[in-house]
Amino acid sequence: MIQGSSWFVRDQTGQGAQALAIQQICVRIAGPEARIRTADLPLGGVQVWAEPDSCAHDRLWAVHHRMAREIGLAGWHTEVGSDRLLVLGWSAPALDHRARVLRNALEHRLNDHERTASLALRTAARLLCHPGADPADIAAQTLDRVARDLRWPARLAVLGELERTSTVEPLRIRLAQVTGLEERVRRRCAEHLDIALRAIRTLAGLTAPPPEPQPETRLVGTAERLVAATVPNRSPQ
Repeated sequence: MIQGSSWFVRDQTGQGAQALAIQQICVRIAGPEARIRTADLPLGGVQVWAEPDSCAHDRLWAVHHRMAREIGLAGWHTEVGSDRLLVLGWSAPALDHRARVLRNALEHRLNDHERTASLALRTAARLLCHPGADPADIAAQTLDRVARDLRWPARLAVLGELERTSTVEPLRIRLAQVTGLEERVRRRCAEHLDIALRAIRTLAGLTAPPPEPQPETRLVGTAERLVAATVPNRSPQ
């Protein structure tokens, strides 16, 4: 417990980089039409707001609350006001929640490789139906669709360069635990994108160098069976 606050600790370490990361999170959540602004608070923390003329008044409340949820998921304590958010520092409950969500992702969505292969095939097959479709462009669009379904590639990319530290021991331990879980999630996402790319290459006929041996051979076989079921006049092995 920290004297004066059981919820968060104000920590001004790396405030400029923190404000940039928070702004990137909010831009991703609010959408390209909303102009997101940030400013450092005098005693530590960051204030965030969407310019009123860039977001409909009846959407502003919802946008601020969506941004607050995503910032909270990153591990910060947030306060939502009528016209802005206050991001007040690392929060022990928020970091614990992030750890739980990361573990849940590893156990469920990121453990479902067949869903990834199926999504990649459905997306690529739909795009291939367009006249003059470029297989390389199809691969890029399909991988983007898979990454959005996984959700974590974008979340981890925003925080990848941010040095997350604290002078408070319990928060430092939690940050280290979260960082370790994030690395596992990052590797798992890379596996999913690799499976998706292999499925796309098989379906679209893209040439690629011989892949290095991978421990996910069973998963690749699953993708190839799904390809066989998708492509006309070809029977599953």
